[in-house]
Amino acid sequence: MTKAKQSILIIDDDDYVLKSLTRVLRKGDYSISCYHDSDEALPQCRLREFDLVLSDQRMPGKLGTEFFSQLMQIQPNTRRILISGYTDFSKVTDAFNEGIIHKFMVKPWDNDALRLLIDEQLFLRSQPPDRVAKVQLSSAPQLEVDLGSDDTLIDFHGILTSDEAMLQQISIIQRTSNSDVPFFINGETGTGKEMFAKAIHLESDRSGESFVALNCANLTETLLESQLFGHVKGAFTGAQEDQIGLLAESDKGTLFLDEVVEIPLSLQAKLLRVLQEREFTPLGKTKPQPFDVKIISAASTSLEKAVELGRFREDLRYRLEVMPIFLPPLRARKKDVRELFDYFLCQQFTRHGLDFVDVDLEVYRCVENYGWPGNVREMANACAYVAALSSTSEAITTVNLPPALLAEQQSKPLQQSFSAEYSPITSRDMSRDDLEKAIQKFSGHRDSMAKHFGISRMTVWRKMKQFGLQGRA
Repeated sequence: MTKAKQSILIIDDDDYVLKSLTRVLRKGDYSISCYHDSDEALPQCRLREFDLVLSDQRMPGKLGTEFFSQLMQIQPNTRRILISGYTDFSKVTDAFNEGIIHKFMVKPWDNDALRLLIDEQLFLRSQPPDRVAKVQLSSAPQLEVDLGSDDTLIDFHGILTSDEAMLQQISIIQRTSNSDVPFFINGETGTGKEMFAKAIHLESDRSGESFVALNCANLTETLLESQLFGHVKGAFTGAQEDQIGLLAESDKGTLFLDEVVEIPLSLQAKLLRVLQEREFTPLGKTKPQPFDVKIISAASTSLEKAVELGRFREDLRYRLEVMPIFLPPLRARKKDVRELFDYFLCQQFTRHGLDFVDVDLEVYRCVENYGWPGNVREMANACAYVAALSSTSEAITTVNLPPALLAEQQSKPLQQSFSAEYSPITSRDMSRDDLEKAIQKFSGHRDSMAKHFGISRMTVWRKMKQFGLQGRA
């Protein structure tokens, strides 16, 4: 018997958006239905059940959140994704809190990210309700950051943080991205420099145009110049055909130059002239051509230090570093370590179709005391390692941690990073009565309860789900 295709309903009043979304999703084996407004779609939802609905927020008639509220009454198990180019974040946040929507994506979307999101949601659609509750990923809309908020992770174009220094950088991006001044992002390897560059692009008025990235490390001068400016056939040995450069490819959009300090000094001089004149000449040509590109550059070394070492031109530094952004290493983001570990771990368990199990307190101690030299990228890989070695019947212990992390813990005394007021009760031993007492004592504040029990907010949320107490948070 042929397996029935999973059904997806798309609602958007923009015909171009409908066609674009359909084109993206046709690469998957889905049954796709499209409507221009919710009034057209709602009668169809009464006649047939969809596995997933993707809806715009602002449409003639009902808002997307209002449509999803009605859809919940008809099809409670259908996965609901809201997509919008407008910042109706009060409505979106309320819809998240009330369980009306499962995910939110900003226009313009990234095709690969959209496919992954839909695959994740369709996977959850296929699971029993109790498993869905356990593997549901934390999520939030791309909201204006409130620097006075609590420790809840903010999701800003995929950048997850509650750290004050990170939030300050996000705030700078939100205020300045629409200007065409060059940005320079400084941060260690793995801190998310390219993600920040994409966020700057998405926050700018060029978000509908191309975002093009080039890593300047490990390229010869000729090849790097060709990549940037393009060349004609025969311009140098091996140039067998014309090639358009990245400055032309990213015209009207954004060009991201990673590890910009690796550009040879002689080519830096050419790049400086190109940025000053706003025109470039492809290799093998004599006539310059203008370009209109937002430039974002990045490096793991500060430009000031690179200039001091004689590796970078000072005049080019001032041309590129008009708006500096500094990304702190993960070891300095104390508020984020535990929550990011929970987030990536839950993500990996979801990917492997596993139930999310308890995490021993000793694991969190190791995670918080580790230096994370590879930063967020290393943590994501560590969580993939943990998930691969874990089963759904046992708690995650230090045995599941990567060798490098354990080696560092064994080489120095483990610091106690938890409050002395924590209850000795573990999540495995916690009873409904224990949790009810904590809810009453801390007025349902999940952060305070997590600190009280010495566990993560994720585990508190799961235990409240388990005992049917989630409405009292």
